[in-house]
Amino acid sequence: MDDQPTNNPEQSQETIAEKIRCILMLGTMLLACGAGAYRVKAAMSRAAKAIGLTKLESSVSMTDITATAWSGKESYTSFAEQRRVGVNAEKLDRIMQAVAQLHEGMTAAQLRGILKETTARDRHYGIWTTVLASAIACAGFCFLNGGRTVECTCVFFAAGIGQLIRKLLLSRGIAHFIIWILCAVASTLVYIMLLEVGSLGGLLYLIQYESGLISSILYLIPGFPLTTAMLDFVRNDVQSALARFSYCIMVIGSAGVSVWIVVHALDWHVEASVVPPLPFATMTFLRILTSFVAAYGFAVLFNAPWKVCAAAAVAGAFANTGRLLLQENMNLPWQLGVGLAAMVVGIVATFVAWKTSHSRVSLSVPAVVIMIPGVPFYRGLVALNEGDFQGAISTFAEVFFVIMSIGFGLAIARVLMDDGWRHDMDTSHLPDTLDTDVRDAV
Repeated sequence: MDDQPTNNPEQSQETIAEKIRCILMLGTMLLACGAGAYRVKAAMSRAAKAIGLTKLESSVSMTDITATAWSGKESYTSFAEQRRVGVNAEKLDRIMQAVAQLHEGMTAAQLRGILKETTARDRHYGIWTTVLASAIACAGFCFLNGGRTVECTCVFFAAGIGQLIRKLLLSRGIAHFIIWILCAVASTLVYIMLLEVGSLGGLLYLIQYESGLISSILYLIPGFPLTTAMLDFVRNDVQSALARFSYCIMVIGSAGVSVWIVVHALDWHVEASVVPPLPFATMTFLRILTSFVAAYGFAVLFNAPWKVCAAAAVAGAFANTGRLLLQENMNLPWQLGVGLAAMVVGIVATFVAWKTSHSRVSLSVPAVVIMIPGVPFYRGLVALNEGDFQGAISTFAEVFFVIMSIGFGLAIARVLMDDGWRHDMDTSHLPDTLDTDVRDAV
């Protein structure tokens, strides 16, 4: 690596402080889109090379970045923070496309202009589209969790109303902790109300459908940060991984405890109900269908383009159905089945990413989110609140290993398909050339 600053006169006129602020602008934009630590570091290193820096060291968390840049022997340290925790797969892909087109000899002003132009072209699904996506995704989840027509219908409306409330509160900048509590309470009450009305009208027996309640809040599961936390752990970016895990535990816990309070106050029970058997062909078809709509719905919530939604949904539908069949017919352990399915999804996502401009994370995360054990996690919270510590520990341990298996499966797929993941890359050393597409490394 050249340890001397560039001789480009326009670059030389810019101070190192201006350059690092531009680098941090890129990093915080990626964090706001839900990018993992390694992706952020790799993109910033590429940008640093493009604008004439000679070295960049950074510490990346979920909401902030501390970075030190060198230009020859001169160094400068700066800090940036962004408080918008969320996911925007479409914008993430556009930013990475812009980063992939960077070249040496650029100025910080040029890079800043590219980033501002990228931000100006933001595209988002409308609020009612996300409401419908949430409703359909959770209804599909409900079937996969053992629900049938009545439960899935109630979940559809409960999750849709909850998502509407979430979007309205997020637009007003309300803290996530409060939003997750209010949305969980709202979805729970809507689900209970619908079943109460049906039972009073003599249309159904209430006790038969109570277990579907848990699926009505699964749109609150932070699947994207949970998955990227696993990948951060695998890449040894522990600081970012722990921050994401802490956030996930906070919002999932706040939603789960809120539901438990409502259920306890209304004297409801959420024990698993007996699922009526279906013919093998019918069950397999419905699993493929509901896995598809669930993955597609979550991809929409991640603001992925429709082509990415479709690709992720197809991969998730067949991978998830396949692992369910293996678990049932070959007694495959849950953790192993989920890990193998995630690996298949990761390999498929890599092939699709090679042929398109979309990143692997945008293609793979929606497909594996439907495998996150949200229902068992809630049952663990219930057991903990009721003093069943042995049952809670057993359930939480199982949930932990299943989630770890998802991350390991995706990581193994990347190790198999990408040399950059087979070796521990030091992102403080800038790339020798910008000819390699940064998307291949992340």
